[in-house]
Amino acid sequence: MAKVLRDIFEKKFNVREDIDGELYEATLEIFNRAADEGFTSIEPDDPEFDFLEQIRGNNEVFSAFRTHRMQNDIAAQLLDTDGRLKPFPKFQEDVQSIIGEYNTNWLQTEYDTAVLRAHQAADWKKFERDSDIMPNLRWMPTTSVEVDEIHRQFWSIRLTLPVNDSFWKYHRPGDRWNCKCSLEQTDDKPTPADGIPVTDEKPAPGLDNNPGEDGKLFSDSHPYIADAYQGAGKAVETFLKKRR
Repeated sequence: MAKVLRDIFEKKFNVREDIDGELYEATLEIFNRAADEGFTSIEPDDPEFDFLEQIRGNNEVFSAFRTHRMQNDIAAQLLDTDGRLKPFPKFQEDVQSIIGEYNTNWLQTEYDTAVLRAHQAADWKKFERDSDIMPNLRWMPTTSVEVDEIHRQFWSIRLTLPVNDSFWKYHRPGDRWNCKCSLEQTDDKPTPADGIPVTDEKPAPGLDNNPGEDGKLFSDSHPYIADAYQGAGKAVETFLKKRR
């Protein structure tokens, strides 16, 4: 991070219009590692190899948006309350809490969730392939010590529905941070419509998609994307175009 901070301080690149390559690469490596861990060992002739490549491609977009957001949050600390450029040591000190949030607190949660959702995406592809034999999915209990009460109402009744049921578009394991629920494929009868719990609770921002369908470990509603700094979209597009 020392070089990144120095480059931002010395304005060696425009934080609004460009993206720091070093920070981006470090971020992308982490999320690609999460994807690989979720899919375990996979070879080029594996039926899901191309899908994993799709996930990696989407990781590039997410990592670029995350980097743009982080570098701009850091750059916002360049000036003091009088609008004067801080001395570098003071600037470096003032951004440590931001770096800690991005590189430790948030990143650990994001990595753990990415691993879980990559694994769920791999499972979903298998569910689709085997749906002619076992057409239904059962919501299985969480393995987490901290039980999510929203999800408890589903696994506590052993909720079972067809793979293609519209319910899974709105509620599924992995739609809340650090969710450790899972789905089990079965040929048992589905839960009657009047037995399905009704809730107004929505998935967490960034987790409202099915990664097994769109190949995105985090959706476009994630704050890094939905609440990005002005110009982020163009910066990401230009940056990735140069690298491909």
